[in-house]
Amino acid sequence: MQRVARGPVRRNARRTTGFSLIEIMIAVVIIGILIVMITPQLLRASGRAQNTACAGNVRTISAALAEYQLIHGQLPAGNSTQQIQALVSDGLLSNDALSGNYVIQDVDANNIAVTCLSPGGM
Repeated sequence: MQRVARGPVRRNARRTTGFSLIEIMIAVVIIGILIVMITPQLLRASGRAQNTACAGNVRTISAALAEYQLIHGQLPAGNSTQQIQALVSDGLLSNDALSGNYVIQDVDANNIAVTCLSPGGM
């Protein structure tokens, strides 16, 4: 007499290790969503840093112009680039100021405006 097993038949059940395709796809989608959320924040932070650097450079150039005026009794002559070059040659500014794009408006010695045309002075 043969015994017949009743109920579900078990086959060779092998336990596999690792991730299924669905799990990997979900992880990739989550990482993609995080990247999409973070990228604009990083771009805005970069813009703010450039604006802050530009404002700092404008203050530095303004202070150097005031010091030049105290030393020489007048503002440097020429266009904005020549004025910044004069400040550098007098040792009032570093050579880094030459790389920026700044406009100096000095209609009168008491009313000097320095503006940065490109954010960050780059």
